[in-house]
Amino acid sequence: MLSFRFFFRCTLLLHFLLLTGYNYSNANERRELTAVRTPLPPVIDGTIRDPLWQTANVTDRFQQYEPRNDRPATFDTEVRVLYDDEALYIAARLYDSSPDSILREMGLRNSGNDLNADRFYVDINPFDDGINGFRFQVSASGVQTDANLAGPGRNGDLNWDAVWVSEVGTTENGWTVEMKIPYSALRFPRGNIQKWGINFWREIRRKRETSSWNFVDRRVGDELAYLGSLTGIDGVSPPLRLAFYPYISNYVEKNGFDRGWANSFNGGMDVKYGISPSFTMDMTLIPDFGQVQSDAKVLNLTPFEVKYDENRQFFTEGTELFEKADLFYSRRIGDRPRGYQLAAAEAGEGEIVYENPLENRMINATKISGRTSGGLGVGFFNAMTAASRATIMDTLSGESRKVTTQPFTNYNLMVLDQSLKNNSYMSLVNTNVAGSEEGYTANVTGTEFRFMDNSNMFRISGSGAINQQYFSGGENNYGFKYDIEAGKTGGTWRYYYSRSVISDTYDQNDMGFLRRNNRIDDGLTLGYNVFDPFWRFWSLTNSLSLTYSRLFEPNTFTSLEIGHNMMMLFDTRFHISLNTRYRPRGERDYYEPRVPGRYYRTNEELSINMRYSSDYRKRLYVDGSFSYGIQESAVRKKEYGFMLRPTFRISDRMNTSYGFEYEEKINDLGYVMHTRQDSVYFGRRHSPTVTNTLRTTYIFSNDLSLDFNLRHYWSRVDYDGQYYLLGSNGIPEETARDLDVHDINYNAFTIDMMLTWHFAPGSQMTLAWKNVIDHRVTGIHHGYIDNFRDMLDHPQINSLSLRVLYYLDFQNVKTLNERLRS
Repeated sequence: MLSFRFFFRCTLLLHFLLLTGYNYSNANERRELTAVRTPLPPVIDGTIRDPLWQTANVTDRFQQYEPRNDRPATFDTEVRVLYDDEALYIAARLYDSSPDSILREMGLRNSGNDLNADRFYVDINPFDDGINGFRFQVSASGVQTDANLAGPGRNGDLNWDAVWVSEVGTTENGWTVEMKIPYSALRFPRGNIQKWGINFWREIRRKRETSSWNFVDRRVGDELAYLGSLTGIDGVSPPLRLAFYPYISNYVEKNGFDRGWANSFNGGMDVKYGISPSFTMDMTLIPDFGQVQSDAKVLNLTPFEVKYDENRQFFTEGTELFEKADLFYSRRIGDRPRGYQLAAAEAGEGEIVYENPLENRMINATKISGRTSGGLGVGFFNAMTAASRATIMDTLSGESRKVTTQPFTNYNLMVLDQSLKNNSYMSLVNTNVAGSEEGYTANVTGTEFRFMDNSNMFRISGSGAINQQYFSGGENNYGFKYDIEAGKTGGTWRYYYSRSVISDTYDQNDMGFLRRNNRIDDGLTLGYNVFDPFWRFWSLTNSLSLTYSRLFEPNTFTSLEIGHNMMMLFDTRFHISLNTRYRPRGERDYYEPRVPGRYYRTNEELSINMRYSSDYRKRLYVDGSFSYGIQESAVRKKEYGFMLRPTFRISDRMNTSYGFEYEEKINDLGYVMHTRQDSVYFGRRHSPTVTNTLRTTYIFSNDLSLDFNLRHYWSRVDYDGQYYLLGSNGIPEETARDLDVHDINYNAFTIDMMLTWHFAPGSQMTLAWKNVIDHRVTGIHHGYIDNFRDMLDHPQINSLSLRVLYYLDFQNVKTLNERLRS
């Protein structure tokens, strides 16, 4: 009854918002550009000299997005659009009163948002639904960046890669850009007459000015809601989209133990097939992920799992549909076998675990996604991993036997996502994992929704899910979660209410990621934003929040938190953000004791975090942060840290960045053990952590680059010998008991160096060197140099690999074959 009343009130609130929402005239002033059919494709050389461009309609009059959202752009920009049966062609002439001052830093592909360079880009939404779209961007130095705008963040999903052509040029009045965007890079519905959403953007880097062809209200911040119209595209049919990406790779590796160097040769292929004009199938056959970026490993003393980023391209590209309802964590596929620890338990007397795979081997993976002309997005994902088996050896006879640590496992994901009016949507998601252990199946069904009013200022959004886990013995587990947010999320003043509920039996971690369940959070947030520059401020945002948290079962208080966030951007481009959290009653932590029903109580907590960055237009700029926290409990815990990362732009081709980060916890009380009688013991510890990073990038040309990344993470845990017995009231009390608890010295050292050559569109050759040391011991080094030397003496993994991937487009192969025959 309570849940019904809650949703009923939310429905009434939505109707109220829809009736009282503001109506901004600029949002409805939609500009229109008519594309012109060309009999021949124009020459793409960055000059706009081909006479065919003179047949195109010219549009201009860009409006500022920032810094001032109410006036014309400083410099003129002219855009032309042509099309034929194969591609869309775009030419832009970007005027500048000081062409010599145009910034042109070079960089890696898809790094355009971080470059110190002017940019031109186009956003295209063939379905014109205000939710989905594609971005094609070129810097003044010729660096390509593309993104799927249905992904998270303002810049979208940068892991989405398309094959398209662009060239830039320089004139006495500014610079020019030409693009050829094949229809194979887009998804659009069938129809003789097409009407697409489109917007053109320009950034003048030295002025920090961004402008758009169709006006975009920065108070709303949803760029896809403000696309103009591209008309005139007639008689165009979506092409057969079939592409093959065969690869070969060779690895020379040394695992650092006693098995010497090993050599391996791999081959496989990725396939992209356009099942229909709007749906694409992606498949990876015999995948190879040996060259992905190394994980930024950390020492984890918490009762929760650490979530690491996904770096495998197949799982990062075109996955926006599969991220609905936050039920999919792709690193579960190919993760550590579910029964990895089983091998040690199976080894009997006189036996050792000779070999135990750390990862499940993936056989293949397939994803199908697209959107119908009616706005229904459909996604299907399937992956299979082979059975993992550990080898147990008898030390006397030398005989060995196999133990299955995880059987053959199938992972499945289905998504339906319906676009609605006013940039709203509703989704249905289902995940299913079968076979991760004998007789076990895990199923999660969820939804995500967003309802906006016609001003895009008010919304109700949320998600929910239920899970079922079926075990071979007939024991089943069920749970649920939901969260909802309602209020005004655009404009100068913003306010909204949020609620999140996760039951104590909910578990989505077979195919998703959930750090902890059994919680209820209710929150109120009030924000005030200043978008127009004043005095020395470029922009200013403020928000104040109040969050009341408790357990789902039993329904008991855990914390009350007051938060304040502030971001300031100055006219010098110096950026500061400040985050403050205060818990006047501390927290009742039911997770740290690791025993059901027990909790650790703190009295009062305060934390302050500040981040800052200087002007990125300078040759030398700095990013940094500072944090401080204090917690009152049985002892006073202090925590502080700082980070400093200067970046030096040596030239437009080379930059280097060094980062130093230090964190320290003093008088930190944490779990060390519990007895069978559920007596919980905490230890007082001192925990300093140092992280050093070094990154250098050198761009030989827009097709050839060298990238070097080094990271050394060193964390220590030094127990001072004072231990505490956790009382039934949650307060630790000193005990004279001497516990056998060891100090910890942990090092994670990685080097990733990659030489990448894009020798043809969509094709590349990569030479990579990776070095990994992951070492944990009980003795502590107090000096950095001594620790570093000792770390280098321990086993490490060295890998040198060469990988060649070639892009084969069926249409191009077919056209070439026809030309040869003729």
